[in-house]
Amino acid sequence: MSARGFAVRYPHFQRKRGGHLELVSLQHDKWGGGFFLEFAKHDAGDLETSWGEHVPEAEIEVAYTDPATRARLLATSRHSNTPKDYFRYESFANDRAQCDALISEVVGLLPQVFEWFEKGSVGPNISPFSH
Repeated sequence: MSARGFAVRYPHFQRKRGGHLELVSLQHDKWGGGFFLEFAKHDAGDLETSWGEHVPEAEIEVAYTDPATRARLLATSRHSNTPKDYFRYESFANDRAQCDALISEVVGLLPQVFEWFEKGSVGPNISPFSH
């Protein structure tokens, strides 16, 4: 992601383009063994939360954005946002080749995220929070 201009504060990624922030967060399954990417577009500049917290632009993460403006990149195209739709690795976590293959799968789907940022396109693996 850094090659695409994103600043990395793992598990959060942020880049500024055209007066907006493009935000991506790696979200792990709370039970382990899986993850998805959650992303949002937000106006550039510092943020004042509804509870009065001041968040500098460089620290804004997906979690600070309105859920209606977010989407997820999932392993499936069913758009159900359940753990079975996450990128799963629990059955091969110690197998380097299979982990590399999963990483390649995710990287291969990233163009759908970039299209969502640029055009609002909802690709087959993109699940918007609001339909």
